[in-house]
This record gives sequence, structure tokens and C-alpha cells, in this order.
Amino acid sequence: MKKAILSIAAVTVIGGTSAYALSGNDAGVNTAELNNAADTAQSESETGAADAEETEEQISEEEAVAIAKTVVDGTLDEVELDTEDGLLIYEVELDYQGEDYDIDVDAHTGEIVKVDDDLLGTSAEEEMNVSLQEAEEIALSAFSSGKIDDRELETKNGRFVYELEVEIHDEDGDVYVDAQTGKILHIESDLMPYTKEAGSSTENSLNEADSSPENQEGNKEQITPAEAKEIALAHIGNGYVDDIELERENGSLMYEVEIEGNGDDVDVYVDAYSGEVVHVDH
Repeated sequence: MKKAILSIAAVTVIGGTSAYALSGNDAGVNTAELNNAADTAQSESETGAADAEETEEQISEEEAVAIAKTVVDGTLDEVELDTEDGLLIYEVELDYQGEDYDIDVDAHTGEIVKVDDDLLGTSAEEEMNVSLQEAEEIALSAFSSGKIDDRELETKNGRFVYELEVEIHDEDGDVYVDAQTGKILHIESDLMPYTKEAGSSTENSLNEADSSPENQEGNKEQITPAEAKEIALAHIGNGYVDDIELERENGSLMYEVEIEGNGDDVDVYVDAYSGEVVHVDH
């Protein structure tokens, strides 16, 4: 900003000289250079104002730390302003009972973007509407048998979820349960063949997770993995399929197709019945 002010001051002085020289018909005055100087000063001034406005829109480090402490009420180890996937964030590292927790806070909105640690046993767990025991019961209700091998409380896409590792007949996979609503958000593909064994209780649980008409699958025919790959590649336009999984997300059965191209990984979610591209994660 000082630079912009000094430039404007210089132009004012030069401009005064210009007026005098022109009135005196001084051929040594280069009006094009004066105009360029004025334009440069105006551009620097506008840039400075824009920078100031952007700075004003950001939350402070203190505010970011306070927001992070609503998740884990720990002691501040470090806070840093950084850019991740094009998003300006504060990386807040907190120490809670000897464990380090990394919490990313959006520098503009103040939203919690990501928590890179298991939140079980922290103050965050106490704020959940659904307890760990209730989440385990919900996850197991989708199967006729099975046990919980591991459990975590984490954040995914801005929501708190229980990640529960379920083992059935020597197969294991993760079941994600919303920690606020108790809704089953996702069942990994390795466990999908066993959901039908749960009988009426499974049907009730899954129907309650999403009972909208468009997700009532009934006897509709499923598209093949090869068809899902073709649809995903056609949507992205280039690259190759690195992995594909059949999973249930938000109550809908879909293929998660991972495509790699130009050094980037893209996840394309294709509805397993309609073939529609539901969403894309870059």
C-alpha cells in the first residue's frame, strides 16, 4: 500500500510538471510516459485495495484456533496458513492428552475442513447425537452375523462419521455411520454380498437410511463394471481406470471408478442401476 501511495504522489508531482510544461509548449515532455505512469499507479492502488479486502475477509489465527478447539479442546502446538487443493486453510495442531490432532479450518468461512485423527476419547465424541455403542448396533443390524474389529470417529465431507470395521465370514470392510443421525452412509463392496443375509432387519435399516423413490432399487437390472468404466471415462474425457468398487453411498448403490490421468486421480461415482454420473471428486 505504501508503494501505491508513493507512486500516486510521484504522479501528482510529475502531473503538475506536465501541466506547466504543456502550457509552456515544452517539446521535451513525453505525455505517453506520463499516462503510463498514471495507469501503473492506478493499477497498483487497485491491487492493494483488493489485497486489503481479501485480508479482511479472512478469519484470524486466533479465530481458527478457537474453532479447532470446539472439536478437540487441547493445547495449541502450532498453527499455519496454507493452501490445500486450492483452498486457503489454517492447519491447527492441538495436543490433547498426549495425542496430536491436526485440524484444517477454512480461512475464509471458518468451517472445519478435515480432522486427520481418530476423535474417539476426545471432547468431540461427547457432542455426538449417536453414541459409539449405538453406531455399532446400527452397523451390525445390516448383517445377520459379524463383529466389530475396529472403530474410529472421524470427519468426511464436513460431517462426523463412525468408521466401523466389520468382519463377516473372514471378510472385512468398513461401514460408515453418521454420528449425528445414525444413518448408514456407506458399506464397502467386500461386505455388500452379506447384507442380504440380514433379512427384514437389514431391509428396514437400509430403507430407513434412504427411502426416497429414486433409491428403491427393487428388481432393476444392474449395469456391469465394464459399463461403469466406459461411462466414467466418457465423462472425464481422458485417462485410465485405476480401480473400481461397488459400494453403497447415501443409500444408493453405485460404482466408485478411480481414474488417473495427467498426474491427477479423479473418483467418478456412477449409479449402479441408471448409469448416471452422480458426482465427481477431484
